[in-house]
Amino acid sequence: MYGVNVKVEHQGEYNQLVDWMLTEYRELCVLRERESGKQVHIIIVEVCKLFDWVKVYRLRKKYKECKIITLLDSSLLATAPLAVECKLDYLGVKPIKKSLFLRHVKRAIGELADQQTALLNYDEIYEQFRPNQDSNHHTLPFQEAFLRRLLRGDVTIEEELIQARSFLPGEAVPNLVCFVQGFVRFPERKEVEGWQAPVVIQDLFRKRFNDYRIHVSFLSYRKHILLLLQVPDGCISLKHWNEGEQAILGVVDELAEVYGIYLYIGIGSVYREPLSLHHSYREARKARRTPPYKRVNFRYYEEIPKDTQIQTCIDYISEHCTEDLAIKQVADHISLSVPYFSRLFKREIGLNFVEYVTFVRLQRAVWLLRHTDYTIERIAEELGFNTPNYFSGTFKKYVGLSPREYRATEEILFV
Repeated sequence: MYGVNVKVEHQGEYNQLVDWMLTEYRELCVLRERESGKQVHIIIVEVCKLFDWVKVYRLRKKYKECKIITLLDSSLLATAPLAVECKLDYLGVKPIKKSLFLRHVKRAIGELADQQTALLNYDEIYEQFRPNQDSNHHTLPFQEAFLRRLLRGDVTIEEELIQARSFLPGEAVPNLVCFVQGFVRFPERKEVEGWQAPVVIQDLFRKRFNDYRIHVSFLSYRKHILLLLQVPDGCISLKHWNEGEQAILGVVDELAEVYGIYLYIGIGSVYREPLSLHHSYREARKARRTPPYKRVNFRYYEEIPKDTQIQTCIDYISEHCTEDLAIKQVADHISLSVPYFSRLFKREIGLNFVEYVTFVRLQRAVWLLRHTDYTIERIAEELGFNTPNYFSGTFKKYVGLSPREYRATEEILFV
């Protein structure tokens, strides 16, 4: 017997659901007044207020082995993608039809018996409110919720991926992630002209890639946005897809020239297996935080050195970059001669030793300028620059702005 707990406040609805279930599955189900560990296998819970999603999330976390059937009030249809975020087994829209409710219960019983992993049935959800919603309007939140799960590595079953194709753009699953951050050079101009940087950035990327009939997707986070692409077959990297790379570089240049928006992008590897896309996200994030190879605002993960000796040096430099760091000190750390280390470092990193150390210091300077009220003189001293003037000149050479100009910029917040 499977214990079922019904969390529905309205007595009439409660009685109806219990009657349907026990009439159809009296020999398989027994009603439990409280959810209590191993005695409850199926929980039926309603979502009538936004806060109810928090309760559902807590139930999901506490009773991982239970099958949770969620009944969503029709006034909260816009929150339906939270079912994907909560990894729910089934979702129905109130007032739920008897046939659909019993189908949910039947599937739950079957999966409990077979000990299989349940999948949220997207098609059933759509059918419940498609007549009342514009197609493009209601699929976008599901697309975003699914992609977020995919990038967290939560999607591990091919069947869920197959279901999700119906609401992905062009039914194409992205295979590359670009990690994008940036700032606005003249915040006051943005206010006067009345545009929002996140909107401008997304519109321009869409326009450029539409020229190649390529769908792009975006996932917004507070201080960064993800650009997701499907790189064509035959291209093992964005570097080998000339049109795609040029489209991104074109957007970066146009944003800087027309709007004073400066972007910095880390690019992950291409993964043809959709369930591995979370690796591209992780790589793109790391690439964004790594000193550049050629362009200051553009970094490929594949360009990051994999040599273990060089990785040891990178960690050492990061730890000691504010000191008077000499190349011999780092070469001795991995027991190499200075000439050999110098050649190896330049080949693997793309910058010579002095350039790399300078850039690591400037990365810290950027953070200090953005998040503290330290004076330019204090920052220069803390980072090991000889004089404030030398620090300012070096900063402008790499960043394109003086430290004071950079401090006056506005970091882009995407949500």
